[in-house]
Amino acid sequence: MSFSIQVNNTTIEVQEGEILLSALRRNGIKIPTLCYMADFAPSGACRLCVVEVKGKRDLITTCTHPVEPGMEVVTNSARVIKARKAIVEMLLANHPDDCLYCERNGNCELQWLAEEMHVKEKKFFSKKNTDQRDHSSPSVYRDPAKCILCNRCVRVCEEVQLVTAIEFISRGNKTRVNSAFNKGLNISSCINCGQCIMVCPTGALVDISHIEKVRSALDHPQRKPVAMISPAFAASVAEELGLKATDNPLGIITSALKKTGFAKVYDMALANDMNVILEARQLKERADKGAALPMFSSCCPAWISYAEEFIPDNLSHFSTVKSHHQIMGNLIKYHLEKEIPVEEIYTVSFMPCVANKYEASREENTRKGISETDAVISVREFLRMIRSYGINIKRLEAEKPEQPFINNSVAGQQMAYSGGKAEAVALQLHLMEAGKEGDSFRFTPPKNPGSRKEVKVKIGKKEYGFAWVSGIAEAQRYIDKLNQEARTDIHYVEVMACPGGCAGGGGQPVAGFANYEKSKNRKKASQDIEKSCKVKIAGLNTELSRIFSGTTETDQGYYTSFRQRDVLK
Repeated sequence: MSFSIQVNNTTIEVQEGEILLSALRRNGIKIPTLCYMADFAPSGACRLCVVEVKGKRDLITTCTHPVEPGMEVVTNSARVIKARKAIVEMLLANHPDDCLYCERNGNCELQWLAEEMHVKEKKFFSKKNTDQRDHSSPSVYRDPAKCILCNRCVRVCEEVQLVTAIEFISRGNKTRVNSAFNKGLNISSCINCGQCIMVCPTGALVDISHIEKVRSALDHPQRKPVAMISPAFAASVAEELGLKATDNPLGIITSALKKTGFAKVYDMALANDMNVILEARQLKERADKGAALPMFSSCCPAWISYAEEFIPDNLSHFSTVKSHHQIMGNLIKYHLEKEIPVEEIYTVSFMPCVANKYEASREENTRKGISETDAVISVREFLRMIRSYGINIKRLEAEKPEQPFINNSVAGQQMAYSGGKAEAVALQLHLMEAGKEGDSFRFTPPKNPGSRKEVKVKIGKKEYGFAWVSGIAEAQRYIDKLNQEARTDIHYVEVMACPGGCAGGGGQPVAGFANYEKSKNRKKASQDIEKSCKVKIAGLNTELSRIFSGTTETDQGYYTSFRQRDVLK
């Protein structure tokens, strides 16, 4: 049921049971917040969303108050503005004065609020937070001095990712956010997904930057830096910079990286195809034997980290195929070592994910003691890096990536978003069974809302069940459901740790409240680029036939014993 309320002497329509903040924003009225996140139960912690309501003595928080018939609301009175400004001034009282050196400078919600509230000087002074900075993690850097206790990171880590690597400790004015026992994130339950970074309004949580490592390699006379561009990365850059699929985003990024000094630039889409083919092979083998089903995808390092930590009994159900960016590092170092000594090759992976930084550091992802991937640059880092080199990416002419890894299928782009890989594996499995593409085969995703979906398809003489989920909480609930119901109709489960898949990855540009909308736009950008791919199935990529004709020893470089080392004995 809908009814009308008065807001700033204007009548607006609202829905019964709707919170006031949602109604105001839906009608184009800007209300500042720091603690509020859509799809989460409101906490009312920051108090910035206060407004005046006729008949009520105190200011009310719009994020916790439902609309009521006959309400008369004032959002911009002198009292409201004064209260909001005082809150911002108090937050700044013990905040570091290092905006010029902060990674979030210019993209900090606290900085924006200070400018909007016309805060020009400090009126409150408090002792600075002296908690030690935590740079122990390979992916996530914490600066407690910049934390404003908004609760966003804690809630995402606990409610969306089920990890609770960080939590509130102490009480009163000594309250702060920290990991268990005041130890570093490296020995916590952190899975390196980076979702805490995406919701942090300040610079309290940022990714461990590899920019300086890469610059050192670019300047080193005995290093040959080689770039590997993920299709999901290219789609994200295209969305962020307003590039269309017809502009050839991959070619423009290739041109930009060559101008920074990279010796070679490769498209990682072929490794995506390779990952899909290898997982389809494993799925068929397991389905034929009826063993270790359903099979879970293994391309998301944050999901793998979660499984190791929280559900080790399920590891035997995981694919043993390495992620596409580790496969690509293996391919490049094996391919180039004939012309460049392997110890001189410095592989840099360009990904929309910070968990890949952690993955690249794992012992399992080395070959003869040499890392397959030496550094990982996120979308955020790439955009900063290009600006620092003075490159106007929109004015560049597109260049082709290096041979021979230039052929790819639609599967390369599909892995950028949740559900894409499940479809790619299904198409590949059908190709393996039928021996041809088959125009009659259809993989139609259901239209139900949410991040958990299932599809049943007939492949050969069997009916296969494919499912995909994004977000660890959804994945855990789905696994619990499969176990409780003892279901045998699901054969393959694609899991992405980040909501929406890589399109919502922890290495994407931070967009505050627009993060969810941005991930949908990145998915669309990937799907637009898909349309230019002539090859529809990974197995029809002719370049892969040459690679797969190698020796068994070479093929083993595409698999990992990761945490399954003891499980599979």
